[in-house]
Amino acid sequence: MSFRTKACAVTVAAACALFAPAAMAAPVTAHAPAPVTGKQLKNGLLPPSHFLPGYASLFADNSGGSLEHTTVFRISSMRCLAFWTFIGGTKGFGETAFADESAAAKSPSASVLEIFHQAVYQAASTKAAATMFAQIGAKYKSCKTVSAKDGKGGTLKQTVHARVAEKVGGHQSLLLTENITDTKTPGPPLVIVALWTLDGTDVYLISSELLSVHAPKPTLSSLMLKLIPRVRALK
Repeated sequence: MSFRTKACAVTVAAACALFAPAAMAAPVTAHAPAPVTGKQLKNGLLPPSHFLPGYASLFADNSGGSLEHTTVFRISSMRCLAFWTFIGGTKGFGETAFADESAAAKSPSASVLEIFHQAVYQAASTKAAATMFAQIGAKYKSCKTVSAKDGKGGTLKQTVHARVAEKVGGHQSLLLTENITDTKTPGPPLVIVALWTLDGTDVYLISSELLSVHAPKPTLSSLMLKLIPRVRALK
């Protein structure tokens, strides 16, 4: 965030002296960060190597080279399955720009196997971002469990196993632990840990699908505190 300052030229020193008291008393005006496009926003995402050594991008997407002006999904009225399917993985939630990327280990024999996902929604204002963040939290609460056919005669079920309101570097955050089961697949559930964080006009997501570990390594909060400054630097 930048601030504008005023300087007095030598040739108008007398005029500056005359108006100095009023200028000193005037409040400093803060200017909101300039919005960026999806193509620009993608440059703020964490490179795959920032997750773990030997990790590479699985896929990436962004909203393109111009600001968005269309709302496709309204969180408050979305069906639960649609919300779970699209949030964090696509644009159209009223944001002005969006970018996301997933990363995983290049080798299946890596000592730590996780699938990381990161996403950033840039809203038109801090109020719009706060509203979006609140609606996401409320929707996960009202849509705690969703089910769908797996295409193989079974039922896929995804559930919010735990939710914790947190502060990550002073930023309002929501940590979700999600369990995924399939009636055709025996054994323990697949676990996804997702961290949503609000910062100014941006709503962030970093999640980890735990394949060979019981908790994200590195922690999602440490990754979030690397992601936020990268996106801030774009503006």
